[in-house]
Amino acid sequence: MKRYILLGFALLALVLIYLFQRISYADILNSILPEILEIRNPNPVFIFNRVLRLILNDAACMVIIWAVFQQTKFLRAAFLVFVVELLIILPLYFAIKLSLEGDSELSSPFLSQIHRIIVNPLLMFLLMIGFLYQKLNPNPSPRGEG
Repeated sequence: MKRYILLGFALLALVLIYLFQRISYADILNSILPEILEIRNPNPVFIFNRVLRLILNDAACMVIIWAVFQQTKFLRAAFLVFVVELLIILPLYFAIKLSLEGDSELSSPFLSQIHRIIVNPLLMFLLMIGFLYQKLNPNPSPRGEG
């Protein structure tokens, strides 16, 4: 029963994150911060909003992974993918996006696809498909046989 509650909570979180993707989390944060700490420059606002969405999406996906598979090795792999996204891929995306196009919501077709892969939980969904395949096929035959 607990698994289904976790799964439902995580799926609801993903739907809400998608529905409210145009909300500026930076503006919400600015409403409670003292003026001296507010995030006002467009580039940091863009970065803050995307980083927070990545964290929320991937956290919800990790809850789904735990609810469905309940294996710590899968959760560790998902966390590793999250860290790579957060510390390597996302900063590269920001550098390219902000230097070429600025903080606009509209992107070139190429950057738009990269945005979908990184900020949206597409990598985590692909990871879940791989986990499902691995769970359904636990003992693949060694290479060369078959």
